[in-house]
Amino acid sequence: MKKLFSLLMALMMLMTVVCSAVAEDAAQVALTVNGEEITAAEVEEYAQLLYNNGFTENVDYTQAVTYLTEETILKQKIKEFSLDQYTDDEKAAFNLDAQAQWEADIAAYVEYYLTEDTEEARAQAREDAIAYYEAYNYNQEAILDNLLLSESYTRLQNYILEGKDTAVTEEDIAAAFQEYVLQDKEMFEGNVYMYELYQMYYGYESWYQPEGFRGVTHILLPVDEALLTAWQDARALSEEAEEGAENTADVEAARQAVLDSCKEQIDAIYSRLENGESFEALIAEYGTDDGMKNEEYLKNGYAVHPDSMSYDADFVAGAFSEKVQKVGDVSDPVVSQFGIHILQYVKEIPGGPVEMTDAIHDEILEYLTSSKENSFYSEAVGGWVSASEIVVNDDVIAALSAVEETEVPAEETAE
Repeated sequence: MKKLFSLLMALMMLMTVVCSAVAEDAAQVALTVNGEEITAAEVEEYAQLLYNNGFTENVDYTQAVTYLTEETILKQKIKEFSLDQYTDDEKAAFNLDAQAQWEADIAAYVEYYLTEDTEEARAQAREDAIAYYEAYNYNQEAILDNLLLSESYTRLQNYILEGKDTAVTEEDIAAAFQEYVLQDKEMFEGNVYMYELYQMYYGYESWYQPEGFRGVTHILLPVDEALLTAWQDARALSEEAEEGAENTADVEAARQAVLDSCKEQIDAIYSRLENGESFEALIAEYGTDDGMKNEEYLKNGYAVHPDSMSYDADFVAGAFSEKVQKVGDVSDPVVSQFGIHILQYVKEIPGGPVEMTDAIHDEILEYLTSSKENSFYSEAVGGWVSASEIVVNDDVIAALSAVEETEVPAEETAE
């Protein structure tokens, strides 16, 4: 809850101005929490805020009441435990932070909208920035209030966790690691497409490695676009033809023309490899693939599988060609839609659970610790909510919901 509310406070300035659908009844009491009244306008504003920032799938007033109830109780507990009291030095420090953030926000606005870099233009842009932010009730004082409120929530969390056992053992970490490995194995074993999709496009870090992958680096030589197009066109015609013998010869001729265009470079690369120069050094001198500038890829190569869908098919075929059978082997030149590749098999990637590195260990430790802390936190908040006197004016909430339901079709029609 603390994390959620901190995010909401940080995003407050992004919220569009809420035009109350029940403006004439905005002051009606929608909710009372331990005697503290919350108006219909506050519920509506909060529901819009949750929706605008993706916390709910639609403008949900019932959800807004739930969030507001917990938030109100937490603020009451902060006050009850005197967790909102700060020394003059603490206030001064927070004020400096608020001032720095305020100036940074103004500067960002000025730099974004400035059209003429003169003293007058900058002064005007600064005035515009202040007016813009003030229209959303966002200023240095609001930033200070948010910083103090965030600190109060941190203090409340620490208050709840004081004396609680949140320790995580090495056995806990090992067990969690095995559980995640099994989950990943179930998802990715024998499913190269799914594995590559999650790894390369979703940024998912799998702790299970499917069998059959190898690390491959390459030297990519650029080729004249017209030659590549001629080769691709010839191959397309060959694939379409019923009798492909003559067209196959055309494809090979077009491919050879591509190779001939870089013959001098290709010959030099293989000659220097035979003389003992490192493949890595030749990548730096000849290669044009930016991926090979990444230290991780340069050291361990791209993880390629015979069934890889994430790499060019010609590149994959070259990576598993007859000449590339063991670590250190170098392929013949491979022509693909990107140019000419000379590939090296640099690493065998064994299948099975990955090694639990320090980074993985710490990630699991942080997750399990956070889970324990959240459990204690949720238990405390749940107890406070259960012990609270909460009165919801169902008629007001129903009226808000009814207005929302009648407005949605109109908005959709306008779109």
